[in-house]
Amino acid sequence: MLEIKRKIYNDKDWYEEYIQVLKDGKEIHYSESFKLPKYENGNYVFYLNYGNIEYYKFFKIYLKKWKDKIYFIPKYNFCNEKVYGYLPLEFLENDIKKILENKEEINKIKKLTIKDILCEWACNSQFREFCNSFEDYQKKLVNEIYFVDNEIINNDISGKFEKIFGMKNKKIEKINVEEVEKIDKISVYLENGKVWEAFFKKNEKIYLNTGMSVSFEINEILKK
Repeated sequence: MLEIKRKIYNDKDWYEEYIQVLKDGKEIHYSESFKLPKYENGNYVFYLNYGNIEYYKFFKIYLKKWKDKIYFIPKYNFCNEKVYGYLPLEFLENDIKKILENKEEINKIKKLTIKDILCEWACNSQFREFCNSFEDYQKKLVNEIYFVDNEIINNDISGKFEKIFGMKNKKIEKINVEEVEKIDKISVYLENGKVWEAFFKKNEKIYLNTGMSVSFEINEILKK
């Protein structure tokens, strides 16, 4: 459930008004202002600070649709910012429709694509490095990996990740997020000390761990 609340602090010496945005009671935006989703350059976009007012900036995300849900996807060029905040978020279509100025424009939200999922998945690695393009970011991310907790992928990190990022005609599958949280992940270890839980295994298939209820399996790259 998406909620937008107005919070006012008022006494004789001090007055401030803030906007708080909540998803299922969890704060995802808190500031003196809040921009509703708007149609911009062919995409519906949102600007959030995820409740961290220390950022002093809003982060642009895309709204994408799959079945009855709207997914928040990083902008493709998130990698041209040294600091880019992002959290995997999804909402029922009706939740987003309620806050659109023109309710009929829900139909303008584009369909979720494999590229969207790959961008979101990579962004979740929390690897941040200034890059000129998402393709450049992919190369730098792969160069940052020193170990993958899967023998086949680890034996050819560069080759396997190149195949993953090159995937296009994959079937998007619905994922039970709560179930995935209980499943052991396949971790990717980065030179900067971060551990990225990049994959999970279910029914002998390996999937991208997107943190959302959509993903696709990558078993074809596991063939030696």
